[in-house]
Amino acid sequence: MAGPENIAFSDLAGWPDHDHKAAFAAFCHSAQYLLKCKPSTRDGSARAEELLELSRLALSLGEDISPCEAKTFFEKHFQPVSLPGPGLLTGYYEPVFEGRLQPDEIFRFPLHKRPADLVSINAQQAEAAGFTSETSFARKGDKGYAFHYSRAEVMDGALEGQNLELVWLRDPFEAYIIHIQGSAKIDLGEGRLLPIVFDGKSGQPYKSLGKLLIEQGIFSIETITMDGLIDHLRSLGDDGARMLEQNPSYIYFRIAEEDEGMIGAFGPKAAAGVPLIPMRSIAVDRHLHTFGLPFWLQTSLPDATGEAKPFRQMVFAHDTGSAIKGGARGDLFVGTGAEAGACAGRLQQDTHFICLMPKPVVEQREEE
Repeated sequence: MAGPENIAFSDLAGWPDHDHKAAFAAFCHSAQYLLKCKPSTRDGSARAEELLELSRLALSLGEDISPCEAKTFFEKHFQPVSLPGPGLLTGYYEPVFEGRLQPDEIFRFPLHKRPADLVSINAQQAEAAGFTSETSFARKGDKGYAFHYSRAEVMDGALEGQNLELVWLRDPFEAYIIHIQGSAKIDLGEGRLLPIVFDGKSGQPYKSLGKLLIEQGIFSIETITMDGLIDHLRSLGDDGARMLEQNPSYIYFRIAEEDEGMIGAFGPKAAAGVPLIPMRSIAVDRHLHTFGLPFWLQTSLPDATGEAKPFRQMVFAHDTGSAIKGGARGDLFVGTGAEAGACAGRLQQDTHFICLMPKPVVEQREEE
């Protein structure tokens, strides 16, 4: 398989007609948060320092630059690198579901707060405990680190009596959707919306129920959607709820702080500390790509009727996820609510991923 290949901006389909000013505004939005958290990679290959320097430069230029100046900014300071495929783009969103702070006959299925013994671990700690280097959470005990409770154990009551219930939902499938998406708005009634965000996971490996149902012949790669998957599980009743246990990874949540909920046109804060931008933010493999990196996507997206429309777009690495593995793999943040969810659930797109790699600082200076 061929490796990454440097290409020219003229090789990017749709580049001349792109809204470069909107892309530059998205880069500036990202930059102000990245400069606070200073992104890095484990192997240092993604030029995090150059990215931070370009973030400072973009903010100094301001968002009032012309479309031509915005286009020149990217062409001068970034090198397009075609990533070897096959590439895959999926979608995610921020759900809005009804819920309550106390259980009743209707709202009986909890989302949980993070247990006190669930801690973050780094790659070295994970490997020393016998986990893969990608494991980022574990239970800390007297004898070291171990996986926290699996989804099956939680569904069987492992967390009961610990006062960890954050909010109560109508059914286990809405809870599962929120686990997959990583954040949500909970409609408490009377106009009250409670934003909740990811706060940790069990450390247990993520297993895709969609892949399992494809292997069972229920769906094909072309027909599966999130709505279809959930409708199928609901049709099975209690057996469908028990199928959720096939994914042992379990997610914990907390109430979002004031600046972490949806801000204007933006979504919740992502793993990079950046409020998500609909159709501009993607989740990537955090072990391969630095947060904040721009990517050029060449693919097509299905509309509500299923008709595929070309999608040529600059997006930014703002998030990560357990199911996102590999260099040419991304999860596009579509937006908030049911319509965004329907769109996100349809995405399973073959995609050409082109990373816009910051040029080395010395190279940028030589071009000036």
